Amino acid sequence: MWVECDANVPSGESLIRQILHGTRTWQRIFGAHAPQRFLFLPDTFGFPASLPQILAGCGLDTFLTDKMAWSERNEFPHVTFRWRGIDGTEVLAHLLPGQNYNAPLQPADLLAGEGRVLRQDRPPVGEAHVALDRWLQPFGYGDGGGGPTAETAHRAARAADVEGLPRVEEGRVDAFCAALHAQRARKRAATGRDLFVWDGELYLETHRGTLTTQAWLKRANARAERRLRAIEILLASAPDPAVARELAPGLDAAWEVVLLHQFHDILPGSSIAAVYDDARAAYAALEAELDEFLAAAARALAARADLRGRAAPLLVLNPCAHRRSAVVRWGERRLFLPDLPGLGALVADGAAEGVDPEGGVETTPRSLRNAHLSATFDAAGRLVDLRARALDRPVNAVGPDGAALAIDRLVAYADRPRRWEAWNVDEDYTDRAEAVDGPPEAVEVVEARPLRGTIEVRRRFRASTLVQRTSLDAGARHLEVELFADWREERTLLRALFPTAIRARHATCGIQFGHLLRATHRNTSWDAARFEVPGHRWMDLSQPGLGLAVLDDGIYGRSCHENVLGLSLLRSPSFPDPGADRGEHTMRYGLHPHGGDWRAAGVPRATDEFAEGTVVVPLAGLAGGAEAELPRPFDLVLEEGDVEVACFKPAEDGRGRILRLVERHGGLARGRILWRGSAPAVRPVDLLERPATAAEEARAEDGATRFVLRPFRILSLRVGS
Repeated sequence: MWVECDANVPSGESLIRQILHGTRTWQRIFGAHAPQRFLFLPDTFGFPASLPQILAGCGLDTFLTDKMAWSERNEFPHVTFRWRGIDGTEVLAHLLPGQNYNAPLQPADLLAGEGRVLRQDRPPVGEAHVALDRWLQPFGYGDGGGGPTAETAHRAARAADVEGLPRVEEGRVDAFCAALHAQRARKRAATGRDLFVWDGELYLETHRGTLTTQAWLKRANARAERRLRAIEILLASAPDPAVARELAPGLDAAWEVVLLHQFHDILPGSSIAAVYDDARAAYAALEAELDEFLAAAARALAARADLRGRAAPLLVLNPCAHRRSAVVRWGERRLFLPDLPGLGALVADGAAEGVDPEGGVETTPRSLRNAHLSATFDAAGRLVDLRARALDRPVNAVGPDGAALAIDRLVAYADRPRRWEAWNVDEDYTDRAEAVDGPPEAVEVVEARPLRGTIEVRRRFRASTLVQRTSLDAGARHLEVELFADWREERTLLRALFPTAIRARHATCGIQFGHLLRATHRNTSWDAARFEVPGHRWMDLSQPGLGLAVLDDGIYGRSCHENVLGLSLLRSPSFPDPGADRGEHTMRYGLHPHGGDWRAAGVPRATDEFAEGTVVVPLAGLAGGAEAELPRPFDLVLEEGDVEVACFKPAEDGRGRILRLVERHGGLARGRILWRGSAPAVRPVDLLERPATAAEEARAEDGATRFVLRPFRILSLRVGS
């Protein structure tokens, strides 16, 4: 990878780019004759269930880590095993049994590693599995990059043949991986058996605070990922590829700024203050660069647009793959666009407000209401009734007295982990809760337009100020909450809780390129350890007839316990950065009540609309002669299932474009890509953009490209030369 990155917070596309930039740089420096086959992330804080497919798609067949040994409650049961991802892809995984990437290589270290191999990977009598006896042990000083010392090198040489110790052989990691695969093949051929399988994420039962600490950087990372995706869509859609070639070096450098700051002690929030001073400066410069790239890409796409008759011409890009309507916000203006093409752009008149034919928003000091949703607040500004109007049933939980409970509750917790302050949240943190629901300083309507209504609640909490703005757009099926926090608390965790009237044993949580089921109970020690879990963009709790999805655009720590969903918003540890998360923040999340089946309710699409929004660029100074809807290369027509467009970008080698599709419902997806104009050559490629065999998934048909994707499948296509 470009760096030893965090794997919980970066998007799936970022994880691909980490390997793309990393392997490209490796081969430039060391030559293409030594291809990579393994990913080694010794100190990263857990690994998503989509990672095996990403590795295999990049030509990597082996995964190595040390960190799972740090789990505090349950010992991970295997050393060498088959790690199976959510789509069914398997890679060979090896968890270093020495459990120390700073090993001095004393005899005790070697014996401890050998003992774990014998204990963890020996199948019970009659079990249809095999075990391998080779294992990997880094030695010397790993933290800080000090490397081996003379003493550790001497011990390694002596341990090559010492009675009572495992036999040590010094060598390269790629040679170890080759030997591991060879030994597995021999045993499988001899016995007809294979290694144990671990299906799903590798959840680390510690360092849960890294999902929240330095929340500003996590939001900046998510915003940069979204903006880079939008810029690439505009460039790949522009008629003239010269602009993409011109911007390619700058975009490469911008991606590398994002990838650098995904390092596993920067993005998780576990670095010293000076690192975050540097990160703020780097992201300020990056934001300015991305503004320039976005303007250049927009102008390239709109170069032939007809701007006559438009008082304030705007390019509006819909980054979502599906066609939709949207209320576009441009400064203080509101603009309703009834028909935005999927992954397409149009030129709009920013001075013309427009009207939603389904009706506007009715706003009072105690309520927000549109054609699909109603929300009612009490005198203290608490959301005490939220319902989809088609159901006419609130999603709120009911208290012992029969009264509805507020469904959007802010709660603060004294957050003093026993060790590793910035890293950890201890399981008993819930014992130190304080509701942030005292008498508000103000509750007022701050916007009451046909296209948008907003109720603002301002509260003081100790030394901090919290302002919640709850908004509803015309035509929207979700409520948007924007939280402004001037956070001045020491060692305090701020969370938003959503108690519901829903009974379900599992919640569904979005992850990179898919979703996982999360237990809402604590039946086993494994369930209990997952009191704080990573997630991306959405989580949903449903029963037949009633469901609630919580949407977000850059919040990663979450919980789902019994009937309550939760988001972790801010943490303020004092070590190693005594200023962590103190200061001003703006966070967004959404509440989407629905009929009880998140797939039927289109929750992933609603999340796209919430998180991606629309991209708006002013076009003053352009003139031409084309229709208002700007040219776009294709239409995506789905016949079954749901598909995410992870990227549509210029190819790394400058030859054609790359379209990456991902199935995300966990079922079969079928559809067609309808090319506008003459059909280009379309060929499957792997995630490093090399030719791949996927003829059964994508084939030409009557000038279109038909695709069939199995559950959670990532499919990359090279479009054009």
